[in-house]
Amino acid sequence: MFDPAAFLKNLNRCALMAIVNITGDSFSEGSASAPESAVRRALALFEEGADILDLGAESTRPGSTPVTPAEECARLLPVLQEIREHLPEVPISVDTRHGETAALALKYGADIINDVSAGRDVKLLEAAGAAQAGLVLCHSRSTPAHMQEFTLYPGGVRNDVEKELRESCLQALKSGVKKENIWLDPGIGFAKTAEQCRTLIDEAPLFSREYPWLWGISRKSFMGGSVDSRAEMTLKLELQLVAGGASVIRTHDIRSLRRALAMKGVA
Repeated sequence: MFDPAAFLKNLNRCALMAIVNITGDSFSEGSASAPESAVRRALALFEEGADILDLGAESTRPGSTPVTPAEECARLLPVLQEIREHLPEVPISVDTRHGETAALALKYGADIINDVSAGRDVKLLEAAGAAQAGLVLCHSRSTPAHMQEFTLYPGGVRNDVEKELRESCLQALKSGVKKENIWLDPGIGFAKTAEQCRTLIDEAPLFSREYPWLWGISRKSFMGGSVDSRAEMTLKLELQLVAGGASVIRTHDIRSLRRALAMKGVA
């Protein structure tokens, strides 16, 4: 059984989580994120140095159109099953906000549920708790279609994000999730302006260390410019976050980040 706390302790460095989109319309990869090529992409990312593979079959970027759990599972489960057959020991995370999907993914061999809604579906929390799985609670507000309408943080963006995530943690604990199985994600790009995203990154060293922090900033729109132009800034900010104490970095470009960390002697 996957033990999130032991995994990070034994790794003794920032873990690298590879993004494996199975949506067919990823903002970053477009049609290259088709489900039929996902297994090949996942295996390549593992060879490049990924510690964790994060599979997502529903786009949750601001303004995206939701899919049903049935459609999400149809895309996800065959890919998950085949990757697990190829890589039986590698931690696999599933990026979902649906309890039905989470429960099935855990039965098919997922180790972690990465929830962009921070536990709004109690059935998801209950599934993670029953399986004693890892759980990432990612800060966001409302739904992907409307989250950018909710960007007011009267207490300051870092303070309010931490406060809201603490409330999510309490609900997860009530649902049977072990405290040591929870990681937190401040939700860069979700219900936040570009300036608020930059503030959170700059204030990363000030975040509470009660839980490990996972950061996913890769190629996101707060950087400006085209998706292709964001690679250099992504790497620069990811290195800043590692230096600031990040426990996990979720990224598209495992190879570049692994090489950069190796040059700094921390890979």
